[in-house]
Amino acid sequence: MAPSSSTDGPQVPRHSFAAAAGPLPDPVARQVAAACRGGAEGPSILGLSFVSERYKTLQRDTEAALRRLLGIPEGFRVLFLSGGATAQFAAVPLNLLSGGRAVYVESGHWSRRAREEAGRYGVAIALAADVVAEWAGWRAGPPPAYCHLTSNETADGVQFSDYPAVPVPLAVDMTSDFLTRRIDFDRVALAYAGTQKSIGVSGLTLVIVREDLLGRALPATPRVLDYARQAECDSRVNTPPVFAVFVLKAMLDWIEAQGGVSAMADNARRRSGAVYWAVDDNPALRAFVPPERRSRINPCFHLADPGDTAHFLAAAAAAGLDDLQGHPALGGIRASLYNGLSEAAVTALVGFLDAYAPRVSARAA
Repeated sequence: MAPSSSTDGPQVPRHSFAAAAGPLPDPVARQVAAACRGGAEGPSILGLSFVSERYKTLQRDTEAALRRLLGIPEGFRVLFLSGGATAQFAAVPLNLLSGGRAVYVESGHWSRRAREEAGRYGVAIALAADVVAEWAGWRAGPPPAYCHLTSNETADGVQFSDYPAVPVPLAVDMTSDFLTRRIDFDRVALAYAGTQKSIGVSGLTLVIVREDLLGRALPATPRVLDYARQAECDSRVNTPPVFAVFVLKAMLDWIEAQGGVSAMADNARRRSGAVYWAVDDNPALRAFVPPERRSRINPCFHLADPGDTAHFLAAAAAAGLDDLQGHPALGGIRASLYNGLSEAAVTALVGFLDAYAPRVSARAA
């Protein structure tokens, strides 16, 4: 939260609901700031060498915290990789497809992007989200190498309530809802997530991969994208994003102190429920996603009169509520409720939605 820069009248607290990156909780932000300055615990984290014992200990402790929070079983490797989740759109097929075919559940913008990238390395077949359990079409031929799912679509405001049981390895992009709910590792064989939304800052992507899926990469796979090679080198084929790993560890400690993943899941249900209640109760607003598929992390909605969108955004900004515009490809309004978002921000948003009334347009005069 930051104060308004205006000098006219009392300052309005500002809250960002941006989808691209989430805020850090105040205690985490203070810890990160202190680590950047350096002090008794060592030099600034910004200059920490990835080959130092201090960093190796940090990475081991971060993995241990992640395993505790998610209950990651034996037989899975955790990789700390550079780049965003979009790089994994290529890495997943490069490691698993082997020139064959895969099924991509299309639920929105990002799952479509993932399928399009996978199609460069083999056959990537689109499957509608509402028929993911129907696998009869694969009985006539060899099974696909894997099934890919985007658990939460930030652009579309759609989320899967559970991970489907499929007869092939399930790979899941969890970038926007990672550590907001438990993961069923009996169903999920590979999970990946950029850390910039609910668990840290940009630059780091986590990959949790079942060990039996290692060693299948296409020969031309770059070494930095080869899961087996990264596992052999303890995620240090190239320089890992040291600063982002430090922030991740601070976020994991904070989540654990708040009550763990179950507490984050409760928060997501409560916060999104309050937002959807306010939207559904306001005739000027329209939630377009069916209740059973609504995202608990990125509620999306429209104005009843789309022409009032600019007015809504201007009124929200005047109330200290920033970055509520929808994805450029879809428009409308989007409120991202990541783990680090403060309770004050959610309260302010819900109060604004309850009170919002559209402008009196010239058309109605």
